[in-house]
Amino acid sequence: MKRLAFLLRPGWIAVILAGLAFAGACFFLLAPWQFNRNAERSAQNAAITAALGADPVPVSELMSTTAQPAQNAWWHVVTATGTFDESRQVQVRLRQNSAGQPISEVVLPFRLTTGETLLVDRGSVSFLEVDKGVGIPAPPAGEVTISGRVQDDQLDPSQRPPVVQNGQVQVTEISAAMMRQAFGGPAGEPFLAGFVQLTGQSAGVLTPIEVPQTDPGPFLSYALQWEAFGVIALVGLGVFIVREYRDPRTDEPDEDTRPATPAAEPDPVPAGRRRRSRDGFDRSQLWDDES
Repeated sequence: MKRLAFLLRPGWIAVILAGLAFAGACFFLLAPWQFNRNAERSAQNAAITAALGADPVPVSELMSTTAQPAQNAWWHVVTATGTFDESRQVQVRLRQNSAGQPISEVVLPFRLTTGETLLVDRGSVSFLEVDKGVGIPAPPAGEVTISGRVQDDQLDPSQRPPVVQNGQVQVTEISAAMMRQAFGGPAGEPFLAGFVQLTGQSAGVLTPIEVPQTDPGPFLSYALQWEAFGVIALVGLGVFIVREYRDPRTDEPDEDTRPATPAAEPDPVPAGRRRRSRDGFDRSQLWDDES
């Protein structure tokens, strides 16, 4: 046990605790976080793939006035018949397309023949055109049938109010509450919860909103990397402990490593020729070396 006493030194205690803390964070925090993100992305991709492959259904089957659409209903294509209400059309700011370019989405109510009101996202227009005041093409007049993908409300956490710019009402979220805040209207108007994004073949569509890519992302590889880092930390800690146990360091230098005492240099003057008095005078200078 004396050989392991070095583990009780403050420096070693700090190294061990740091190594264990890092490995624990890798195994129990960072890797699970990435595994969860990978699971969420996989579930989202599966739902999108299933929804896009499903046949269109009437909007009443997946949307209602009492609750937001279920998650497994997102991206499903629905059909609806009614009329566009262009007088309450808004532009949704702070959006961008798949290429990262700023856009504005155009949203307006769609009054169904069944009496409810459905929020419809017609698609996008260039933010630069909006900023210059370029007009937006009008939706079809009269009764039409549209098709769009189901979405739940997109809320603004900052709750910014509607503003008017270039004669257009601009908002930062898509919801019935925002529409009522922007235009008022009857308090009892039956809005379906959520909204639909028009497909490329629908009446009234502008530039359709792109469907998210079903890329699995890097989350699984990140999770495996964090687990590998945790293993490396434990292995490295073990290697350092074993090396110290087998070859302990000491503060005393080994005898064979101590510097040798330098040998005295030979006296260039022969011993017989050195005759110095006690006061330091060299008596050899009194004789002539020639004689």
